[in-house]
Amino acid sequence: MSNPDIDDSIVEDALEESAEKSGTEDDDESSDGTNTEDEDTEDDDNDESFESKHIKEYIEILTKIAGDKYNYDNYAELLEVAHQMDDLEKIRQSAEIFAAMYPLSPEIWLRWLKIESTLASTDEQVEKVEKLFQRALNDYYSAEVALEFAELAMKANSRDVSERIWKTLIPTYGLHAMKGRSIFEAYREDILTKNGDSPASFNRLARIYEQELKIPLRNMEDSYIEYKLLCEKYKNIITDLDEEKFERRYKQAKEALQRMLPHENALATLEQHCYQERADLYRKYIADCLSLLDDDEVQILYERMVTECCLDETVWVDYVRYLHRCPPDSEDNPSSPVFRQTEFDLVNRALRNCTWSAELFVEKMRIVERQAKPSSKMSILKIMEDVASAGLQKPEASVKVWLEYLTYLRRVTDFTSEKEKEILRANFDLAWNQLGRTWGVLADPQCKILQFWGRLEYEALGEPSKGRDLWHSVMDSADNSTRAGLWIEFTELEAKRSADSVRKLYRKSLKSAGLDDPETLAAAWLRFERCNGTLDQLINCQEFCNEIIAEYNKKMALSKNGPSSNRSTKPKRSADGGAMVGKGNEMDVSGDRKQVSLAVDGSSGTPTKRNLKRSHDQLSERQEEFKTPAIPVANSSKERSNEPDASKRPKMDDDTETIAKGDENRQVFISNLSFEVTETDIRGIFPELGIESIELVASSSGKSRGFGYMHLTHAGEVAKALSFDRRPLDGRPVFISNVARDKSTRTHQFKYSSSFEPNKLFIKGLPFNLGREELQKLFEPFGRIKDIRIVCFRSGKSKGLAYLEYETETAAKNAVLKMDQFVVDGFTITVAISSPPPKKNPTATDAKFVAAGGDDDGLAGPSSSLGSGKRQLTKGDVKQKLSAMIPMAVLKKNAGTVATTSDEKPKSNDDFRKLLLKRFNCSSRFTSGWLRMSTRWDFSTSQLFFLGGDSVIVLILISGAVERARLGTPRIAVGQAVVLVLILNVTVMLKLANLIEIRLIILVVVILLIIIIEPQHGLLLVFVVLVVITVTHFF
Repeated sequence: MSNPDIDDSIVEDALEESAEKSGTEDDDESSDGTNTEDEDTEDDDNDESFESKHIKEYIEILTKIAGDKYNYDNYAELLEVAHQMDDLEKIRQSAEIFAAMYPLSPEIWLRWLKIESTLASTDEQVEKVEKLFQRALNDYYSAEVALEFAELAMKANSRDVSERIWKTLIPTYGLHAMKGRSIFEAYREDILTKNGDSPASFNRLARIYEQELKIPLRNMEDSYIEYKLLCEKYKNIITDLDEEKFERRYKQAKEALQRMLPHENALATLEQHCYQERADLYRKYIADCLSLLDDDEVQILYERMVTECCLDETVWVDYVRYLHRCPPDSEDNPSSPVFRQTEFDLVNRALRNCTWSAELFVEKMRIVERQAKPSSKMSILKIMEDVASAGLQKPEASVKVWLEYLTYLRRVTDFTSEKEKEILRANFDLAWNQLGRTWGVLADPQCKILQFWGRLEYEALGEPSKGRDLWHSVMDSADNSTRAGLWIEFTELEAKRSADSVRKLYRKSLKSAGLDDPETLAAAWLRFERCNGTLDQLINCQEFCNEIIAEYNKKMALSKNGPSSNRSTKPKRSADGGAMVGKGNEMDVSGDRKQVSLAVDGSSGTPTKRNLKRSHDQLSERQEEFKTPAIPVANSSKERSNEPDASKRPKMDDDTETIAKGDENRQVFISNLSFEVTETDIRGIFPELGIESIELVASSSGKSRGFGYMHLTHAGEVAKALSFDRRPLDGRPVFISNVARDKSTRTHQFKYSSSFEPNKLFIKGLPFNLGREELQKLFEPFGRIKDIRIVCFRSGKSKGLAYLEYETETAAKNAVLKMDQFVVDGFTITVAISSPPPKKNPTATDAKFVAAGGDDDGLAGPSSSLGSGKRQLTKGDVKQKLSAMIPMAVLKKNAGTVATTSDEKPKSNDDFRKLLLKRFNCSSRFTSGWLRMSTRWDFSTSQLFFLGGDSVIVLILISGAVERARLGTPRIAVGQAVVLVLILNVTVMLKLANLIEIRLIILVVVILLIIIIEPQHGLLLVFVVLVVITVTHFF
């Protein structure tokens, strides 16, 4: 576990030392920097500057660690900077600071240990490195670190050091199915190198082979061949061979390896980051091979699993529980850190990796309690302090740890002592208050701690009245009042006090809104009355329960998508838990008839034969007379044969089922409501409407489903209500549409204009958190704003789009010029005059699509409307999808046929005039981009620039004037050129104002003047001018 009490002096000493070194470096740099002529000195200065930079960075990270000791990334960054500095002392220092807080990963250990192993030359240095390796192997089980450790053993000159290392590695890492053979190979090589070719060495090699070949290891066949060759070559030297025993063990190991290899291959091919899948593979691996492997080999699999999935608390919990069931025998392997560890050591290792795990803290408390030491109570109290400093991330985790601690206190409390009972109560109170302060309303919503406390007050603590108060608090919290199981437990506890209070509780519980299982609760009450009540009390209970269950069944029948659809075929018990009531013998749920009751004969207390017959006849008659709307009652076979098959019956529309009876002309459908919205909230945002009633459709638990119907006082209010479509409520737009039972006749009135609006802007690319007020402040300087509409998703979140309407067209144009491509909070916005693309007139199918949730701007794709089912594909939809597979020639032919056979009304001259004007408007909008770009230039420059093609006309006319001057009439030529240039300048001004029609008239005048001025070349010039005009306007 991470140590919250890490010695701050380590970090402070490191800071002080680094700061001193940094100051020395700065002094040296300043003194050496005076000599800039020597190149070697410059190189030294650069190196010192580079090192000084790293020292400053190192100090900055140390400062961060001093301020936040739990940030893992700061430690990793500190170690990386130390390696970049190539300073061994800094590497050691940063690694020790890191290791004091968190376990170091095998990769971090290897990077450090390779440096230390390379530098170790004396026996003392080797022993120091050996201790570092031991620490590394205590953190994680790593075959890579073990192989590096094996190289250190081969490098060591002292045989004692080598033997000590091999005693650590062989019993533990020799069991690694994939890397164990490499460890044994290194061991044999070291023995041959240091002991030579002596008989003792050969005998020892044979024993090592025998030890290896009884373990399932990859490529063990090669070791088997080597062993056989060794025995054959030195058969006179090698003694004490038991071939039969050896072969039997080898065969068992080989069979186990065949079962293990598929799991090993699966682990090897799995991606490194797939931790959950890797943990699942290890669990399957262990379960599959558990019967084939020794306990030590199984424990090695657990070690590998927790190393590779070290941040998964569940693998640590599995390992801890395994170690509790099968504790290793440390006497067999006293040198192995893996087999020496106890479950307490293991859970501490686990908590260093998963400091947030409530499950591990619980396991640690149980381990301490099982040790049964005198100091156990203080140790568990210390664990609770560690929990407080660890900072659990979820309230459920805190509740779990507190429940475990309180359960422990209950086990060790002497209930004959009032003092200890008060201590226990104080701890319950502390737990409840601390959870409330930390998590607020999220703390223990099911009140598990209060339930536990209340049970103890009823029993061991001996104050039932206090227990009753606690349980009343439980039932009043969150949705506990809807849980029949809690009510039953409460009544059973209260039965120890008074039978009358139990009856009151049963009545109160059955009247609770949204009760999940009133039938079970009613059956429990009936059982209580049979055991404890009088005849009158039993009959009163039956009548009350039958009434409640009838009301409940009626609600289930009327609730759309509730459990009632399954209730018709699922057998259910009557209120007393007796006879099953299923299909064919359902209980009557009509409001004006009594259900078949469970009443008994008043005189004898037992049902009579006549009563039983009458009850059966009444039930049969009522089944024929009454049919529950949503629960089809099974009839007799004869009646059933006359009815159409259920699968062939026309399916009722979902909306038709839920629309309340009444005048459709006075109803509107409201949707996209928040589930917490009430009728009062809806009335509050529509004060302009005359609302008669509001019907919110609820789920089976009684909660709103986010849509419903609004009944207005008269039909004239419907159009007014539709105009308030998408008015926000609790941050969500309220969708309002008209009501029609026949879906094919439903239409959706789009209340916003879909044509060109010169005084309205379309803005996109806005920040998603930009509100109406901020948008108004941005665009208000350009003119008076008439309306702002931010386009939102159904959830009420902005799409980054908006429509802004000015009172004048001039204000809108100025806003486009100034605000297009303007940056708002890092978002570049696009501003244009609103001109949505034309839409087709919606058919019946299109109307369904629009009502199904298209956005108010036609920007979003089809989506299902709130409360409706999945959208069914129509023939038109299928046709569109199949059209992708039809050849284009056929499509064009069909399109032509449709065009000729359509009954479209011929267009009039006025229609063509409007189409032409619209075409020119589009061209003027095309030039608006150039207009916006010109705002950074002066007016005369923009004039010449936007002249564009018109400037070609000016050049042609000037050249004609020059030619006329050359022929002897310069005064006339100059006058003509000046007049033409003035006319063209006027056209430019009109172009800037988008007055296209007037400009066209003036261009016609220009063409006539060209013909008058240049009669000889007039037709050629007119042709050139027309080409330029065409390019300018229609490109």
